Amino acid sequence: FFIINESPVFLQLNPQARTSDLPISMFESVIDLVRGEATVLFVDIPYTLATEEAERIGVDHVARMSTADTGDSSTAEHLVAQHSSIKMLHNRIKIILAYIQASQKDEVAKNHDILRDCYSLCYRLPVLNSQRFQEDYYTQCNDVCLMAYLGAITKGSNTMNQVQYFVTIYCFK
Repeated sequence: FFIINESPVFLQLNPQARTSDLPISMFESVIDLVRGEATVLFVDIPYTLATEEAERIGVDHVARMSTADTGDSSTAEHLVAQHSSIKMLHNRIKIILAYIQASQKDEVAKNHDILRDCYSLCYRLPVLNSQRFQEDYYTQCNDVCLMAYLGAITKGSNTMNQVQYFVTIYCFK
């Protein structure tokens, strides 16, 4: 074992854990004298994970989905929640747009505090016509299409496998 790696690390996974912490323990091998003999001991070492926000959201989503009782209903609940959030955002943006249009036509009194808030909101939103956004958008679209394509191929392969099973049974009759 030590011929390949002189300082191995032992990673222990606990699939039974139901805590909010990760079910992972890391141990470092240490050679120590125990009763006058050199003995290999594994010492618990602390660790931190460096992740991006998108990874954390994805892992959190998968963790919630894996602990849920029914996969279909939790997915549907998640999609309904996302849909209602997007719908609420759309309604609020329409209200802001209607206020700005009405203030431009002098139908309502201009409130400069509200207009400043609208202006700052616009600058906090990402710019949709930047080169980086378009590259990220097309990459994400390609990833989604690829996943759909792989799903279709997998489904087709499964169907062909079932057809092959029936052909085999028919030939041996």
